[in-house]
Amino acid sequence: MVSQLLDKLPLRTVLIVPFVLQIVGAVGLVGYLSFRNGQKAVNNLASQLMSEVSLRVEQNLQVYLTTPHQINQTKLDAVKLGLLKMENLSAWEKYLLRQVQLYPYINFTSVGNNKGDYRSGEQLSNGSRMMNVIDTSTGLNFNSYNTNALGDRTKVTIIAKNYDNRQHPAYQKAVKVGKPTWSSVFVSLLEPTLIISALQPVYSDRNQLEGVLFTALRLDHFGRFLNSLKVGKSGQTFIIDRQGILLATSTTEKPFRTKDNKRQLFKVEESSNHFTRSTAKYLTTKFKNLDQIKKSELLSFEIDDKRQFLKVLPFQDGKGLDWLIVVVVPEADFTKEIDANTRTAVLLCFAALGVAVVIGILTSQWVTNPILSLNTAAKNIAKGEWDKTVESERSDELGELAKSFNSMAQQLQQSFETLEQRVQERTAELAVAKDKAEVANQAKSTFLANMSHELRSPLNAILGFSQLMTRSQTLSPEHQENISIIRSSGEHLLTLINNVLDLSKIESGRTTLNPKKIDLYRLLNDLEDMFQLKAYDKHLQLVFERSPDVPQYVETDDLKLRQILINLLNNSLKFTEDGGAWVRVSKQSSGINQQAEGGNVAQSEVSTNTEVFAINGIKISQVSQSNNQIISTPNDYSASTSSFFLHFEVEDTGPGIATNELDDLFEPFVQTKTGKDSQEGTGLGLPISRKFVELMGGEMSVFSAVGKGTNFKFDIQVIAVDAADIESPKPSRNVIGLVPSQHTYRILIVDDKPLNRQLLIKILSPLGFELKEANNGQEAIEISDSWEPHLIWMDMRMPVMDGYEATQYIKSTIKGQATAIIALTASVLEEERAVILSAGCDAFMRKPFREADIFDAMHKHIGVRYIYEDPGQANLSALKEGDRAMTAADFVKLPESLVANLKLAILNADMDLIDSLLDEIRLKDAVTAGAIATCIENFEYDKVLKLISQTISHE
Repeated sequence: MVSQLLDKLPLRTVLIVPFVLQIVGAVGLVGYLSFRNGQKAVNNLASQLMSEVSLRVEQNLQVYLTTPHQINQTKLDAVKLGLLKMENLSAWEKYLLRQVQLYPYINFTSVGNNKGDYRSGEQLSNGSRMMNVIDTSTGLNFNSYNTNALGDRTKVTIIAKNYDNRQHPAYQKAVKVGKPTWSSVFVSLLEPTLIISALQPVYSDRNQLEGVLFTALRLDHFGRFLNSLKVGKSGQTFIIDRQGILLATSTTEKPFRTKDNKRQLFKVEESSNHFTRSTAKYLTTKFKNLDQIKKSELLSFEIDDKRQFLKVLPFQDGKGLDWLIVVVVPEADFTKEIDANTRTAVLLCFAALGVAVVIGILTSQWVTNPILSLNTAAKNIAKGEWDKTVESERSDELGELAKSFNSMAQQLQQSFETLEQRVQERTAELAVAKDKAEVANQAKSTFLANMSHELRSPLNAILGFSQLMTRSQTLSPEHQENISIIRSSGEHLLTLINNVLDLSKIESGRTTLNPKKIDLYRLLNDLEDMFQLKAYDKHLQLVFERSPDVPQYVETDDLKLRQILINLLNNSLKFTEDGGAWVRVSKQSSGINQQAEGGNVAQSEVSTNTEVFAINGIKISQVSQSNNQIISTPNDYSASTSSFFLHFEVEDTGPGIATNELDDLFEPFVQTKTGKDSQEGTGLGLPISRKFVELMGGEMSVFSAVGKGTNFKFDIQVIAVDAADIESPKPSRNVIGLVPSQHTYRILIVDDKPLNRQLLIKILSPLGFELKEANNGQEAIEISDSWEPHLIWMDMRMPVMDGYEATQYIKSTIKGQATAIIALTASVLEEERAVILSAGCDAFMRKPFREADIFDAMHKHIGVRYIYEDPGQANLSALKEGDRAMTAADFVKLPESLVANLKLAILNADMDLIDSLLDEIRLKDAVTAGAIATCIENFEYDKVLKLISQTISHE
């Protein structure tokens, strides 16, 4: 009958119901067993953990409490051997101090005889040691002395009148018991700890009492040990006596209370810790009297409806101590994960039920539908509608499925073979394309390096010589104007080259972020000064607005921020004929640009498709971002808690940008119609600016309305810094000579381009340097070996032997290690710096360079000191009077703080600070500065210090 009933059931029902029942049953059974086993595991684990903790506490407590009695025993042995006498306690002093020094957890160790004499060596937690004395020399008063490193008494700190140690409860208890025992626990008067003393009476050979030995133990050390134990996640351990007095605990609570300026013990039921107090109340309720606890007890109870595991272990040492060790652990410390697993099991059961139903339905459809469809297809093939027929030995659906499957399997096999062949062909094509792309990328990098060198090298000569000529006093105004035009044109050409190289570096993924701590207000003021004249010439307004909450000092890449603002301001002033331009800066909590209500907006966000949608009836074109990789620096802005976003806007009243031009606005070499009509620009400024903004953690958008103007907005992520972190800019001064009494510096200039060598010679020769030239690395090695220059200016790309190989060879010799080598290169690739420095160069400088950079590098690496051009002609007089005698009166004229800093710098031999201070003195009195520099150069430090001391004494 059952088989007949099953035969009538639909195939879908037969597939679904057993599958669902199996899943639910298996998950439910596994969840139930997991829960029961988890409960057992928790109980076992809690028992094992508390037993292990209590055992460790008992073992350590046994060792801890044995030490004081061992100390007393060593003192007793010394008495029995005749090494120490109970009648002469003065001989005990250094012995007692030595004992207390060896054991940091011993508060004091002492001896008192039957005559009332007493000696105690005491050690405080701050490391100081005291000697406490009672004898006839103190008038039977208790005197406490400080001691020196040798253990000798120094100064009396405490005096207690008429103190008889024999009347002390501890002394009397030791006499009464007549064997080793313990004193009562008491609170130290000087230290924040409980103390218990081990007592040892001393008897003569005739069994006459001679005195008592004491060793006081600090219980706070054991409290620290309890605190170091990890009992679950939030468990506690504490020790009490049979009266319920708290002796030590693993919490931060002190085992004493201060009331009316007196420290008192308290019962554990009065603990300020809720967990400790609740545990103590349970023990009191459970046992009524703690004396009833005779053996180890494993209990459980509830605190705030939460189950707790409790272990109580009696502790006795055979010398009178009878304490209880209590370990309590919340059940939640063990069951948290089990409860989570239980909830997960229940959720999984319901999820499994739902999934089982869904899978069963899908499975039944997956099985029955193909059977019917494939059966129909097989019948059609059997009818001759296909080229191949299907043979079948079975008459049911599965037989028909097998026949159809054979035919389809053959067709699928052919399809797979064809598909596999196509995949292999496509894979080969992709591999070839990848190789070509890598070759092209390498060629692009090589081209970038070559173009940088070939273009910037001649520009170095053009800008360098034009800079030298502008300082000439013999050129006519016409020629000065021509030189100015050459220089400005060269700088313009350098800007164009830098734009092309910047774009190339961006596209090849070589752009890096170089954050620096800057004064943002000064940067904005510099930009305002830079463009104010241009705006004035065109009768335009130029307004810089800054919100009050914008910090003055931030950390960011100031060069990239400056270039972004310069590009945007150049465009605004270039195309605006009426009105003006506004620069607004504000602080915001996120880096998402707020879109304006109206106009056309294009944002540089990540998007692969250009979408046009409406906001308040205005079309907004979304510009797709290129997939170029941008290299970030190790300085992660997003990880800093003090980072935030600065929001910038550059708005103008120019002609605006048409909607159809917004999509291509940030594409390289693409210009708007206005830009093309002006016949100016390259179309690189905006693409580079947008990439820089993205590199700095923000994004750029543009709002524009034709005939009304354009508003560029962008955000950058910055870090707030303190004013003290900002380096003050040094005033720009022209070098006109060297400070007198310096030795002659030998400088070797290595470059394959004569113009570049000539430029450096023109800069350095007038100052009196001894110069030599080399055309390549091989010549540089030969000259360096024979001439031993102080510094080498080394070009890195040269024929015969390049600068890398020459530098490595020179630095490998003993002579060359004393020579500073500064690389001169036209490369703009940041990774080139690491390669150059790894070759052995001491510094790195790019072409074209400035005169000031050359002089600063020589000062830093070989210590050259200069005389600078000064409108008051003070430096010119320094050239003539630098060698005159120096007196104390010269220092009186200088600020006191400056003289004091100079003295400190000389005493510390801080040459960098001395040079910095001499620069400050030179601004006030160049003659005195030159005289001081001469003394420093000749190592006459004592002479300068003597004059400074005379100045101070006169004051």
